[in-house]
Amino acid sequence: MESQKELVRMVSLFSRFFDLIHQPITIIDRQAKFIYYNQESAGIDGYSVQSALGKSVQDVYGLCKEKSTMLQALYDGKEFIGNYQIYYNRKGKAVEFQHTTVPLYNSSGEIQGVIEIGRDISSTRILQDQVVELNSLLYNHNQSEKKYEIITADPRMQKLIDQAKRLAIGDVPVMIVGETGTGKELFARLIHHYSNRADKPFIALNCGAIPEALIESTLFGTEKGAFTGAEHRQGYLELAQGGTLFLDELNSMPVGLQSKLLRFCQDKTFWKVGGSRQQTSDIRILSAVNEPPSELLNSGHLRSDLYYRLCVGQLVLPPLSERPADIRLLSNYFIEKYNNIVSCQITHISEEVTRRLTQLPWPGNVRMLENVILRSMLQQEHNGPLDVLAYDDEISSPVSFRQVSKPEEDIGPQFIPQEGLDVAIDKFERQLIINALNSTQGNIARAAQELQIARTTLYYKVKKHQLTLCVDDGRSPVGQM
Repeated sequence: MESQKELVRMVSLFSRFFDLIHQPITIIDRQAKFIYYNQESAGIDGYSVQSALGKSVQDVYGLCKEKSTMLQALYDGKEFIGNYQIYYNRKGKAVEFQHTTVPLYNSSGEIQGVIEIGRDISSTRILQDQVVELNSLLYNHNQSEKKYEIITADPRMQKLIDQAKRLAIGDVPVMIVGETGTGKELFARLIHHYSNRADKPFIALNCGAIPEALIESTLFGTEKGAFTGAEHRQGYLELAQGGTLFLDELNSMPVGLQSKLLRFCQDKTFWKVGGSRQQTSDIRILSAVNEPPSELLNSGHLRSDLYYRLCVGQLVLPPLSERPADIRLLSNYFIEKYNNIVSCQITHISEEVTRRLTQLPWPGNVRMLENVILRSMLQQEHNGPLDVLAYDDEISSPVSFRQVSKPEEDIGPQFIPQEGLDVAIDKFERQLIINALNSTQGNIARAAQELQIARTTLYYKVKKHQLTLCVDDGRSPVGQM
């Protein structure tokens, strides 16, 4: 009894915080009665907060134990993480719900209640169906572009373009590796354009932009009755029939779904969600990942058998920071592209802004450069060359670090750190990073190579150690113009 009072007190303590989260949260006690039920839950369930409080799960939802995750958590101690569930609310509306449900224990290890937090993904399902339908209309009318131009003056990029055109003819799966914003989809479209499938659909699916509960039906399609409210829908495998399917951020695809995709890659057959017959689709799959494949394989985010199926051809795109010749070229291209939507007539990029741009690390690559150029154009108040640079201070990385001549501690065989091992390791790591950046004049890419770590890892560690870079010509730090 005392434990139950303690649970009620804790709920009372956190109820205001729960109210402000604006996500459906419910809590039941040992008798399966609601002691917390917020407005978001009420909106989804077609109920009211006042009516639900004090009532049991069965009264509010009309579900038996076998169909209620809250009751299973209460009576059997089960946990449901990211669980996908469909039920009818009090008004007879089908609700698609993704939630996490866990038991609440007292100090003696006894279950005193259950808490559940989730989100209604019914609207997401509707929007996804609309996207599929729009894609179908678009590609049925064959309104694809006739030319895909990659703007570059970099020799490495020119070689990659030539390589992409050769791979296009072979009609083999190609994996494109590159950081975010380096142009992976542009290369995928280029391959499609130069292939013998150019007059067929090109369908792009960003695996990281779709909730895990929806991605399978988006890819394979659904049959009516597969789940509550499901209709007959074509998936992307069908929409891309005869053409090319581009799977962006493949490493974001759930591992379980990767095994189903592997089966399709092996024999070109698949089953719709809820379908009763096997179907086929003649498509070419191009894929992209934004991390080194070796790291993805080691971490388990990418199945090795799927990787070897999809990586018959491979293109590794260099980051923008390693293509300084492209920065000026792309900047002037973006100025021309956006000149009609800004108030000033901007002719080209100035020499000073060009110099500053080439000193920046560009973690967001070409996409980030485009945003910076547009933001700068909007802030300039006079005609002529672009001489305003609106670079986000929060992510600016400087040109070179202040020189540090020697480590803060001499670490020898007998050295024992006074401040503890973790602090000493952090100090040593910080010093190694400073040394690497000093030796490369602040070039993030080359410093990462010297340290044998990924560029994204180095960015994280620079921020972690609060290292401040400054321009070594006596001018103000980059990003603080």
